[in-house]
Amino acid sequence: MTSDDSWQTVKRVRTYEHVLAQIAERILDGRLNVGDRLPSERDLVTALGVSRSSVREALRILEAMGIVEAHVGSGRDSGSRVSGRPTEALSNLLRLHMALSHFQLADLVEVRIQLERSAAARASAEAHSDDISRLNALIDQMMQPDIEHGTFHELDGEFHVTIARASHNALAADLMQALRDAVRAHMEVAFSRVDDWDGMVKTLSDEHRQIAAAIAAGDGDLAAELVANHIAQFYERTSDAKTLTSRWSYPVPSKIQP
Repeated sequence: MTSDDSWQTVKRVRTYEHVLAQIAERILDGRLNVGDRLPSERDLVTALGVSRSSVREALRILEAMGIVEAHVGSGRDSGSRVSGRPTEALSNLLRLHMALSHFQLADLVEVRIQLERSAAARASAEAHSDDISRLNALIDQMMQPDIEHGTFHELDGEFHVTIARASHNALAADLMQALRDAVRAHMEVAFSRVDDWDGMVKTLSDEHRQIAAAIAAGDGDLAAELVANHIAQFYERTSDAKTLTSRWSYPVPSKIQP
């Protein structure tokens, strides 16, 4: 045996993982698309030469990931179909990955700022009138008197995701939604800790209005600065200030200084 002759360790793969791999391969190469029906459990057992329990385990995993939807019963709508919920799958994976990897909050916020800066700048060039109307409608809803924390959080999240959608970059919108879903619990805690809730609502809504106005005016540089400042200052206003302020500083853009 020569010195460069090496053996590779054989990886033990469970049977259901083979089923997962074959379904994933068909999705990746385009043989399976959103809405397509998968073969029945019986047909998969026959085609793949595996047990029914292995097929069911693979389908359960894919359903939990949001990749397939299972419909019980009989008839045209029964069986499993490829799901049209990729964002949900991405959110679930990202949330678990964040929990297991113990990311620092500052790292997460930095990624969010960079993503939202890019989305706001592109939205300023690509947004349609309907997108601007949607942003302003969300702000109006956020400014309703006595709005509850949970309701404001949902509208706030939709505002930021709408900016990403207005950039007409589908991947950016999905990433934004997944990131918002992944930090949902933290955001809800941050909102609940605010002492002057009415003041916070006014401050955030005013900042949202400035961002929407910059996008409507087609000023991408200003929109990017505003959204970065908006996100960084929100975390600085909450209990996480000490972990964030040394990482970056986004001064108020000169165009909106009093």
